[in-house]
Amino acid sequence: MKKLILLLAFVFTFSNAVAQMTWMTAYKVDPVKMKDAKSAIGEKTQKYNSKADGELIYTYEIVAGDRANYLVRSGFAQSMAEFDSYGSQGLDYWMENVAPLMNNVGGTEYFSHAANASFDDAEVGVNRIWKVLHYNVKRNGGPDFWKYRNRVAKAAEKVGNLSLHVWAGSLGGPSGHVMVGYGNPDMSGIDNESETWPKVIEAYNELFEDSFDADQEAFNNSLEMWGNFSEVWRWLPELSSPPVSLN
Repeated sequence: MKKLILLLAFVFTFSNAVAQMTWMTAYKVDPVKMKDAKSAIGEKTQKYNSKADGELIYTYEIVAGDRANYLVRSGFAQSMAEFDSYGSQGLDYWMENVAPLMNNVGGTEYFSHAANASFDDAEVGVNRIWKVLHYNVKRNGGPDFWKYRNRVAKAAEKVGNLSLHVWAGSLGGPSGHVMVGYGNPDMSGIDNESETWPKVIEAYNELFEDSFDADQEAFNNSLEMWGNFSEVWRWLPELSSPPVSLN
């Protein structure tokens, strides 16, 4: 198995439960085909993924990072078995009408939602901009990594008005891959991080006996030297299923 079983054990130990599963696939699109690709994705989504109680698939455009201008498709379910229960008509339509317009980059990776490391009190569907941090956790780094991430979520809850979701890679991607997403209605949320983050740190120290600096250092040491990077994603609701809560 490519995935790090030890890391998954820490996900279950520190995150307590897997709330949702998601698959993610990135696509590189020729700029001259982007308009047609988005149109085809929108038509497919309206035809097969337009019901909140059906197969949920969302589309994002990466607007900053080495993969800028790539599209990301992400499907959500309660379990891997639920993915297997969906029909093949939507996939057939995709392969015939959408796939020829773009290139799958890196295959498909599956993630589990780390509920205890996440917090979100925003209205569903409000956040269009996501700052996405990709982490590469060391084989022995799980305890320090998840201790910090779970405590950050508790501090975020104390501060409020924040959207934070953490996804731990389970299958199909590099060992130790964890994604952390911070949601905002628009780009101004990224501008305001200098005001928001100090409040989170203050709440963290109040909750956990002034341990932020030590925990952050341990968190930093839990990461591999390479494989950590950041991106900005824009959610494209017109190319997506109806938004649903992950809480």
